Amino acid sequence: MTNLKTDNLSQINNFQHRIQRIRGRVGGVALGYHTACYLVGRPGTSKTFTVMDELSDLDEPFAYRNARMTPMGLFDFIADHPEHVLVLDDIGTLFKNDQAMQILMAATGGDPKEPRRVTYKSKDKQHDVDFTGGIIAISNVPLRHDPLARAFGSRVVLLEHEPTDEEMANFMLQLASRGTHDLSPEERIEVAQFVIAETREHDQRLDLRHFNKAIQDFRQDRDGLTGCSWQELVRTSLQKTVIVEQECLSKRERIELDRERVREAMELFPGDTARQIDHSGLGKSTFYTRRKEVEALPQTA
Repeated sequence: MTNLKTDNLSQINNFQHRIQRIRGRVGGVALGYHTACYLVGRPGTSKTFTVMDELSDLDEPFAYRNARMTPMGLFDFIADHPEHVLVLDDIGTLFKNDQAMQILMAATGGDPKEPRRVTYKSKDKQHDVDFTGGIIAISNVPLRHDPLARAFGSRVVLLEHEPTDEEMANFMLQLASRGTHDLSPEERIEVAQFVIAETREHDQRLDLRHFNKAIQDFRQDRDGLTGCSWQELVRTSLQKTVIVEQECLSKRERIELDRERVREAMELFPGDTARQIDHSGLGKSTFYTRRKEVEALPQTA
């Protein structure tokens, strides 16, 4: 089994500290200290798992929704669970809809220990509910910069969850080292190391879901049901992820996103190129190109 060095353990501790911050915020909402929390961070960093796990440990009533939801659907969700913690997972449409934002502000404004009146006006009548629960919103994108989003943000606690790739890699290896009933620690570490190497090769950020899928590919290959190696399955899956991401963003948008990552890394770790590269999640060649572009751009006051 791979031994974790002191610096690796430090990265794992950093990641675990980030996870504890999520648990603390979940507890703050579930136990009535805050009305809501907006948790934001890139995909595959254990946001949703940690929220659901902590709510289960606290044994407080909660309800979960993801995908799309209309303002009326949001009001109905609140009305059906007026005393629950409501988890809204990656429902970006809600936070782009002014009517939904007004409902969220009503549900989260005021004393956490007191009922908050939430109103929805339909074509025929006005609907009201007194809400005493809490709301935990999980997202991959920050709140918008507009008056409604700022007003909502002022009512809730905000938490950004952005572990570095170095933290993610070491946590993934620690996770792999535990083994399972049908896979040895050595086998799981082999898979984790391959996922880490291939992710970096494709200039992607590490994602725990890629590791979980790779473990299933490994099992399928072990059972002789693949027709090719598990490594090939993992590699093609990651390549497809890159293709889909590139289709969603134009070249100009991709470059600007990379520049933003570099700017943030330069601000967080001035003079430390190694940590800047790790934080940005970019390959070295791409990082140096984007950093040169950022340095050449005029600085705003």
